[in-house]
Amino acid sequence: MIRAAAFTLPFVAIDNTNRPSRKTGLTIANTDIQISKDGGAFANATNGASELGSTGRYKVDLAAAEMDAVAVHVKISKSGMDDVDVILTPDFYESGAVVADGSNAAGTFKTDLSSATADFWKDALLRFTSGSLAGQVKKITAYNGTTKFVTLNSAFTAAPSTGDRFVLVNR
Repeated sequence: MIRAAAFTLPFVAIDNTNRPSRKTGLTIANTDIQISKDGGAFANATNGASELGSTGRYKVDLAAAEMDAVAVHVKISKSGMDDVDVILTPDFYESGAVVADGSNAAGTFKTDLSSATADFWKDALLRFTSGSLAGQVKKITAYNGTTKFVTLNSAFTAAPSTGDRFVLVNR
């Protein structure tokens, strides 16, 4: 799993009245799933869980923003099943998001990256983890530390949208 990239967490629901049997037929809402990033306060997950057939095996799709941490603590509590308590440690990559700007285009756009050093991210690979460009990768050829704009070796298939998440690798 990669930091700031959507991730599907599979889990088994153990019937708390008939251990070790699996509990089938549960409706697990997003409010039954709590997420803490890097020890912060717990918040409801974006998505609920769904059962895989009638097996007592479930999955929850965690959004890229929910996975944007060094440690992601997931708690799943639902009447009729044992609680699930998992700590995920995604591979650490610098991550960021696209910031609204009228000059944003498919080959250059404003980010929320924190470095103020010119070309600090030059030669890193930028891979989108959310939005319509998710999975696409381009090489950064320039980074303006003042404006936070990245310039790429070639354009993406479209301009990214405000809030689209990305990771930087191979720096």
